[in-house]
Amino acid sequence: IGHVSVLVSRPQHGALIPQTLFFDIPQHKLVMQDLLRDMIASEHMLLMGNQGVGKNKLTDRLLMLLHREREYIQLHRDTTVGSLTLAPTLRDGIVVFEDSPLVKAMMHGRVLVVDEFDKAPTEVVVVLKALLQDGEILLADGRRFLSRSLFMEAEA
Repeated sequence: IGHVSVLVSRPQHGALIPQTLFFDIPQHKLVMQDLLRDMIASEHMLLMGNQGVGKNKLTDRLLMLLHREREYIQLHRDTTVGSLTLAPTLRDGIVVFEDSPLVKAMMHGRVLVVDEFDKAPTEVVVVLKALLQDGEILLADGRRFLSRSLFMEAEA
């Protein structure tokens, strides 16, 4: 994208790669070039802007070009800390709790898109911020996730 390039890997689950109709314009190309630089640097990204300006479209287009699998979670005022890690799913007429998109993204190395971050209650924001800063989270079922850098420090 522009003057920035990266190797594209083959995805395991092609259905998780966003497919979006997108019209390339010069300004979008510049924004995606900056986003790609941040991805290469393993930076977390926060896209801010008014509703409807194309933040999700740009993100989906970038992930589509990179063949990166995406998990998506939309936050709202009723989001709880528990719903960050477990998601109710209807299976054969029975409600079961499965790993949330956040947990799936951590388990499989996928990109997590968190939409409407500003709508979440304070306690949810605190947990997500701690996860980004500390690079670890302990789930209610006892599983513990560490960022790759923390895991490598622990092995050394």
